[in-house]
Amino acid sequence: MKTLRSTLCILVCAMFSAAFAQQSAPPAGNGPSLAATMQFIQDKMNEQGKINYALHAHDGSNGEDWPVYQISIEMTNVIADAGTCRITWHKVTTKDGQVGINRDMMLDLKAVEHVEERTSMQEAKMEDTANGHPALDKRQDPPYFVVTPRSTGNVEIPIFFKYEDTALRVAKAMTHAVELCGGGNKDKF
Repeated sequence: MKTLRSTLCILVCAMFSAAFAQQSAPPAGNGPSLAATMQFIQDKMNEQGKINYALHAHDGSNGEDWPVYQISIEMTNVIADAGTCRITWHKVTTKDGQVGINRDMMLDLKAVEHVEERTSMQEAKMEDTANGHPALDKRQDPPYFVVTPRSTGNVEIPIFFKYEDTALRVAKAMTHAVELCGGGNKDKF
């Protein structure tokens, strides 16, 4: 009888230990590895090519319609480095053929607090409102989609995609990479 109680006690302790060990397992083991996630992000960003669209704008405060602008956005040489948790790329934008932005970009995933996916209209409305022009209504033809990581200090670095499904997948992958890199909102409570 004493041996049965001892065996039962050892069995119950082993079950509790196994259950406790499962509860305290780190969540980083869930999902693809950081290297695979960064490769996915790199591939999808490099696949975009040049995004061309016509920008239509109407100023609701005075009824003025702006001329239609031809805009392009292009990301090249994207490198997503799992060792440093950084994504680098070269960005070029044009308006009616004139270069606006032509520079190297860098995103440190350790500093990212949140990642959002938006439509081009949502992105334009947020930007115009922040710049003091809430009455501007912009429409992009064709529309594009934006993955926007927000870093410490409320710094946003929008990344542009032709297709919504690609933007959603990259936003999900980027959120996973941020977690694996130790970023994210650390102030949970």
